Amino acid sequence: MTDRSAARVAAVNKAKSEPLVLLADDDPTVRLLATRALSAAGFRVHAVGDGALAITAFDQLQPDCVIVDVQMPEIDGLAVCRHVRQSDRPNVPILVLTGQEDVESLHRAYDAGATDFVNKPMRWPVLPYRLQYLLRSAALTDELRISRHRTQTLLDGMPDQMFVLDSRGMLIEEVNRSETGGSATFLLGSGRCIEDILPPDVARVARENLHVVLATGQPQTFEFQTESGRRSSEVRFLAQPSGKVLTIVRDVSQRYHAEERIRHLAYFDGVTGLPNRQLFVRELRRAMRQGKRQGRLVAVLYVDLDRFKRINDTLGHSVGDALLKSVANRLAEGVRPTDYVAKAGDADNMAVQLARLGGDEFVALLTDIGSHDQIGVVVDRIRTSLTAPFSYEGRQFVITPSIGVAVYPADGNDVETLLMHADTAMYQAKDAGRNTVRFYEKAMNARALDRLDLEDALRIAIEKQELRLFYQPKFSLETEMVTGAEALLRWQHPERGWISPAQFIPLAEETGLIVPLGAWVIEEACRTLRSWQNGPLADLKVAINLSAEQVARTNVAELVLQSLWRNGLRPQQLELEITESLLMRDIDTAKAMLCTLKDAGVSLAIDDFGTGYSSLSYLRQFPLDSLKIDRSFVLNLHNDPDDAAICAAIIAMAKKLGLKTVAEGIELEQQRQFLRAAGCDEGQGYLFARPMAANDLQELLQMPRLRRGTHDE
Repeated sequence: MTDRSAARVAAVNKAKSEPLVLLADDDPTVRLLATRALSAAGFRVHAVGDGALAITAFDQLQPDCVIVDVQMPEIDGLAVCRHVRQSDRPNVPILVLTGQEDVESLHRAYDAGATDFVNKPMRWPVLPYRLQYLLRSAALTDELRISRHRTQTLLDGMPDQMFVLDSRGMLIEEVNRSETGGSATFLLGSGRCIEDILPPDVARVARENLHVVLATGQPQTFEFQTESGRRSSEVRFLAQPSGKVLTIVRDVSQRYHAEERIRHLAYFDGVTGLPNRQLFVRELRRAMRQGKRQGRLVAVLYVDLDRFKRINDTLGHSVGDALLKSVANRLAEGVRPTDYVAKAGDADNMAVQLARLGGDEFVALLTDIGSHDQIGVVVDRIRTSLTAPFSYEGRQFVITPSIGVAVYPADGNDVETLLMHADTAMYQAKDAGRNTVRFYEKAMNARALDRLDLEDALRIAIEKQELRLFYQPKFSLETEMVTGAEALLRWQHPERGWISPAQFIPLAEETGLIVPLGAWVIEEACRTLRSWQNGPLADLKVAINLSAEQVARTNVAELVLQSLWRNGLRPQQLELEITESLLMRDIDTAKAMLCTLKDAGVSLAIDDFGTGYSSLSYLRQFPLDSLKIDRSFVLNLHNDPDDAAICAAIIAMAKKLGLKTVAEGIELEQQRQFLRAAGCDEGQGYLFARPMAANDLQELLQMPRLRRGTHDE
């Protein structure tokens, strides 16, 4: 760029930065002198001699300021003022030139939109300063107007509604016109007081808060809901220096509903919708305090669903959840106060609250009880409500409850004790055969403590390997020769003596101790088989019972195969006995596990057959080798035609499926003869031999020929 071009650009930029003044006066001398004075001060000036030219120049040149004489021919300065104020640039400052005595013209000029005036004749050096002041004031006014517009836009865009109340509670000014804050019902026009705007109870709270703000100057806040409860608003009062009160109304419905949702998740069960343990404990504590003041009883009914876990594990959690919902509905229907209070013959208003504590455990809180008879009525209603079968997707289930009852204050003076005693009573109901009820007794506490002691002792026994395996031989019913042996777990406690497996095996399953215990049984049986490798028991097959809980918690196939490999055994030396319920818990998983074991060469048997599903359709799905007829059918088959028919049917069914049959619990010769005639392959029981230590079994098999009954003792 040349020096001349640069100078030209600089001149243009300078010209753009210099304010442009439109001067309109019919006096040439005034135009000349004013132009000189303004140009010397850095203004650009466009001068015209009449109003018509001034209007045209204003529209075309967009000046920063206008100087106009009031008196001009044809179109005067007042018309120019009005044109400027009606244009798209109405805020341009206008300086009016007028005579000193022309006061009337001044009034008309201000009415037409003039910003300021200058008397003629004027002092020309002062004129630029007057314009600079006007321009600076106009710039500040524009900034203020833009700022106010921006602020108002933000206020109008806010979801909150804002307005001003006076000390009487009258609406005197709207600060914004929010379109999204419609949940509040305030903006109904000025001149309305709080009582006209809000429901009476809400208006009373609002006025109380307003008085506090006016008296203390401290902000006050309260919330209210619409009558339907679907919308919630927060109202905030803020004192203003003028003595007025700024009022802000905010729609808090979403927050309120979110808080309600969080509260519901914290205190209610997600499956059944009933209160959960946390809310129940809080209500129980409150009920016990009230019962103490009024001298009334409070009862806790601990309800556990019998065999629910079997349904849940077998058919899946979706079926289990649907069943839990149905149970909750029936319990709620079954304990309606209008029903059981009338039947109890007591006129007081006993109340019931239900809750789900987790799993298949429900609890009912009975308050304001006058007698134990009322408790019995509720218990009967609960049991009756669950009697009818439940239906789900074509299946039917019958659920029975085991119920434990603890009553305040006799059975506990605090929440934890009362709940614990109700739980203890519930377990006693289960031990009594399920589908029954037990009221807490102090003797139950001793049994519960005994159970805890037994659990500790079992844990120690497993850690120290104090348990032993006994072996009960299996005999061929045809040849009476030993065909194998079943490994049976035995526990001799140093103080309690021999403890029945029926007592400690369920305890191990419940506490999870079945995992280390089951692993030890597998390893110990394999070690015993290894010790027999060079003797008469080298080809003996040993059967091990698998617990359903053991299979659910561990990879049994891997555990068994590793133990066989570690002890150098052939898989054909081992047989695993599995219950029907274990197979039906998860058919696909069970089938995969059994196929893995079968492919490796391990024999597989169904234990206690006839007490579970006993279905041909499921037997065909699994690679089984034999069925063991449960001892409950063998016990009376010589006296009971039904048991005899069941045993014969099982044997015939097994033969059609190519499975071997083994009868358990044979104690009488008549039983052996019937089973042999029916085609049963093997048997075990006291008629042949009792369970014995490994060394005793080794001595037994060293005899030249075994006869039944020889080792009866």
